Amino acid sequence: MFDFFGFRKKSQKTKVLVVDDEPNIVQTLKDRLEMNDYQVFTAQNGAEGLKTAQEQSPDVILLDVIMPIMDGHDMLEQLRQHDWGKQISVIMLTARSQAQDIARARACGIEDYIIKPFDLSELLEKIENIIERRKATVGA
Repeated sequence: MFDFFGFRKKSQKTKVLVVDDEPNIVQTLKDRLEMNDYQVFTAQNGAEGLKTAQEQSPDVILLDVIMPIMDGHDMLEQLRQHDWGKQISVIMLTARSQAQDIARARACGIEDYIIKPFDLSELLEKIENIIERRKATVGA
C-alpha cells in the first residue's frame, strides 16, 4: 500500500546491547557492530544493562562478567526472571574462564560463552547465527 507513495517500511535493525565496564571494548564493539548495520545500546554495569534491556528489548546482549555495581551473572539471573528477559539471546564475553563461571552462565540459558581476548569476526558470525536461528524458528 505504501509502495504507491514511494514509501517502504524499513526493516528493523537487529538490536544489540553491549554491557561492559571497559570503555575501549565497548567502543570497539559499538563501532564494529554499527558498521555491520546493527543498532547498538551500551551499559557500563549489570544494573544499567538490566534497565536498558527492559527499555530497548535487544535481540542480543553481549555481557561481561566482572563489572561494578552488578556483575554479569547477577544481571543474567535477574534478566531471566522476567518474561521479557527470557527471550533475549545472551553471549557472555568475559575474561573469566573458570568452569563454575561457565556452568553458572549456561544454567541461565546463554547462547555462547566467549573468553577475552576474542576475535571480532568470529563474534559477528556468532551474532549472525543467533539471528538466523531466531528467524528460522519464528518462520517455522
